[in-house]
Amino acid sequence: MPEVDSGAASDSPMGFGEMIAAFHGFEICEEPWRLYYDETGNWRSVSYRDGRVRDARAFERDFILGGIVVTDDAALPELLEGSKKLPAPNGEIKCKSVLGGSKDFRKALRRQETTDFLSLIDRGGVAVHYHAQDNLYYSIVDIVDSLIAIPIHRATVIFERELKNELYLCALQDPIAFLDELSGFGYPNVSRSKVRPFCEFIQWVISLRQSTERSSEEMEGFFLETLRQMVKAASKEEPLAFLEGNKDDSLVDDFSSHYISACAVLPNATHIFDEESYVSMELAKPLNNYIFVDSKSEPLVQLADVWVGFLSRLFAFLDDWMRNPDDGHLQSQEIDNLRTAKRLIDRSDGLHRSLISNVGANGTILGRENALSFLCSP
Repeated sequence: MPEVDSGAASDSPMGFGEMIAAFHGFEICEEPWRLYYDETGNWRSVSYRDGRVRDARAFERDFILGGIVVTDDAALPELLEGSKKLPAPNGEIKCKSVLGGSKDFRKALRRQETTDFLSLIDRGGVAVHYHAQDNLYYSIVDIVDSLIAIPIHRATVIFERELKNELYLCALQDPIAFLDELSGFGYPNVSRSKVRPFCEFIQWVISLRQSTERSSEEMEGFFLETLRQMVKAASKEEPLAFLEGNKDDSLVDDFSSHYISACAVLPNATHIFDEESYVSMELAKPLNNYIFVDSKSEPLVQLADVWVGFLSRLFAFLDDWMRNPDDGHLQSQEIDNLRTAKRLIDRSDGLHRSLISNVGANGTILGRENALSFLCSP
């Protein structure tokens, strides 16, 4: 589950796409595919109100924008015919109607409807795609970027991902309490007069983790201590580069950058999004390769809804499994469906790297990948 960071859009969205591609070492995709989208976990924005996180639910699961890619029109007839066989209450295929309403993901994996859905999209001429964002990670990474921007820390840029992972793990000890404390310093803007107490708080959180956790990996301890020393040095600096000039009280302004990124990196494709008036107003005008449709009239957008719902449950399941590995053996249907999901993700990543992207901590992304591989192993 490779990571492709999405940031704010530049004034030239097509240049933004080239920037993403160049940064991650791949070329703009020139294929004339059709991509169908839906999203889950779209809170419109993530912010503070009266010094506290406005809605803690925004940090429970990833925002995911994703769906189905049609790479060959010859696959359309069977894809559309197969979609008619999926449960569609009120004439529309929904995630809940296919996966069921149980919070137990293993029950969803045992549903025949889930097997039918995954088998339907696991065919030639069809691929999947998704862009996932961990809102906690996204909300705090500017802290590390600000530390690296200090001249004496420039060499640590080679450890950027590791340092961000360590800060994320510190915040993960109590995410909402951590974010609420940051708000007391004016975060995401930290004035010069508050830089020292802000850094002292971050040092305290790091030290707390150091005192309660003993990593078996020597390098992890090195990165955590490096982060602590960088914060200590930063307390004598002013200002912190990326913690000025931000929108007050805003942790995630909106999720439009994911839509813009997808359209810009695949400029010759047609991008069909589920109606989302807020996002459609935010999309930059130079892009003309997207449309918004009513999902009730577009079966493939309905399939996209099932796919992103499946991913949301899958990620939560893998995260729980990493914390508390289940010794119980998965049933054959559960394993088969997990293998199909993994095959779909791997195949799409091989098709073009922009199709699968994650904005999240290294530990989370690699942990999910390793957990899924382990559960799919013979």
